[in-house]
Amino acid sequence: MKSLYLAIISSVILLAGCSSPHVITMKDGRTITTQGSPEMNDDGFYEYETLEGSDAKINGSEVLEINEK
Repeated sequence: MKSLYLAIISSVILLAGCSSPHVITMKDGRTITTQGSPEMNDDGFYEYETLEGSDAKINGSEVLEINEK
């Protein structure tokens, strides 16, 4: 019974640590959905992971807003 509780608690902790998708809205109206939260690098670009799992980046000056989906 203890191992069942431990498995359930571990699963909940792992799921809580998963990142949620975000939507980047560009100044021209386009939107990009990402896996997890985009992060600004030192060069002024937002780096993010696409829904397909590829790494990508976009110029921060083109971004209007970033929201959690």
